[in-house]
Parts: sequence; structure tokens; C-alpha cells
Amino acid sequence: MPVSKRDKKISLTKVSKAPKAKPAFVEKVRSLVNHYKFIYVIKLVNSRNQRLVDLRRELNDSVLLFGKNKLMMIAFGRDKTQEIKPGLYKLGKFIKGQCALLFTNRNLDEVRGVFNQFRSADYARPGVEAEQTVILGAGPIPKFAHTLEHPLRKLNLPVKLNRGIVTLESDYEVCKKGHTLTPDQCRILKYFEVQISEFQVNILAIWRAENGKVEDVVESDASNVITSLYPKIRVQCETYQGECCYFSQVPIGDEEDKGNEQQEMEVL
Repeated sequence: MPVSKRDKKISLTKVSKAPKAKPAFVEKVRSLVNHYKFIYVIKLVNSRNQRLVDLRRELNDSVLLFGKNKLMMIAFGRDKTQEIKPGLYKLGKFIKGQCALLFTNRNLDEVRGVFNQFRSADYARPGVEAEQTVILGAGPIPKFAHTLEHPLRKLNLPVKLNRGIVTLESDYEVCKKGHTLTPDQCRILKYFEVQISEFQVNILAIWRAENGKVEDVVESDASNVITSLYPKIRVQCETYQGECCYFSQVPIGDEEDKGNEQQEMEVL
């Protein structure tokens, strides 16, 4: 006799439901407030998992916490009547976008020093803003195999084969600082080994337990951020001792730009 589709086994065992994550997160934030002198609201730029792991390892005496912004604001208190510590609710206005909380006993200078130490460059991803203007210098590119000529032309690069060597016929601006990068631009930057995406941590605000004051440090902290990226660079393929080929990145200043513009005007 065929088994009926309505014949279903129903388990009569009782399973205890797991506690909800939201109240647990709020309680965790509130418990951390009582153990640390400073709370920083920070923003991660061009975040990478490995760099976060290294940063957590360096800040092993502190707690770096990620979570939903609304839950963070609830934990600190919506207003003065709900705050668990004096002035803590004022941090809520800085919790916007992709941010995190750092609970620590280190002062502002120490924290900024750690963040500057852990900055690192990486290849940019599509959809982010370019942090540099990158120009490819015209000339032969012996570092590339001749088979790359066709893929490069597909990316709209003015290249051709000259005696079997890929050659860039004219200078080419890959991207401009502040403009959103496309997938093709990111692919070109990777071909030429240009890393313009720098992992940085910006400090937005700080709460001090000793006086309950919240300080906006966006502008003052920005002046202390160390970066290794120049606003504009020129990439050229160089040869070392006639054997090893590499890409050199030379910063371009405003004076050089003006000189190039004058030369172009004279030619016209």
C-alpha cells in the first residue's frame, strides 16, 4: 500500500529557543562602558578582513565592536533621561553609515598612532572613489607578454605591437581622484600594479569617562592621518640592467601639470 503524503512525523520534544541577539548586543555594549575610560566612534575606509584581524591583535587590551547603528544608539541612550553614563547619549549623532566602536583605555594620540601604523595599500575595487589620479606614460611595456595586447585594447588602451613588444602609443589617464572607479579601470590598475586603495581608520568622536564629555575630532584627527598616496602619479615601465622590468610610480606636482599644458598649447 502506498504511503500517504499526509502521513507526517511530528516531534513532541521541546526545544528551548535561543535568546534574541538584539538585547544581548545592547547589554554587551552597556557592560563595556563600565570597564573602559574612552569610547571612540571610528570609520573604516577600504576595509580588508586581514587588516582588521591584525588591528584587533594589536589592540588586544581594547574591544573593537561592530553592530547595527540603531542598537548602538539604544545602548548609549536616546536622550539624557535614558543614558547610562553622563554625556554618553551624545555619541549617537556620530553613529552614521559604516562605523564601529572602540572601547579602550588608550588616549587619542596612542590610538591615532596605532591606526597610522596599520594603514596599507591594496588594489581598488569597482564602485569606490579613486584616491589618486593615475596616468600611464607612453612607451614600450616589455613587462607585458605580446598576448596581452588584445586584452589591453579591449580596455580601450591605445596599445600596439612594435616588434613583438606591447607599446603604449600615448599617455593615458586611467582614473581621476574623487571619481568612481569602473571595473575596467580597476582591471587596468591591476595590470600596471597600481594600488590606490588605502586601508585607513578615521576617528569621528571620543567620549571620556572622567568628565562625560563628547568631543568631535573629525577635523583635528584628519590632520594627523598619515597617507602614502600622492594626489597624482605617472606610471612608466622601466628596465633594470636590461633584464628586470618593473613599473615606476612618479608623483606629479602642480608645476609639472602647468608645464605640460603650456607645451600642449604651443603645439596647437
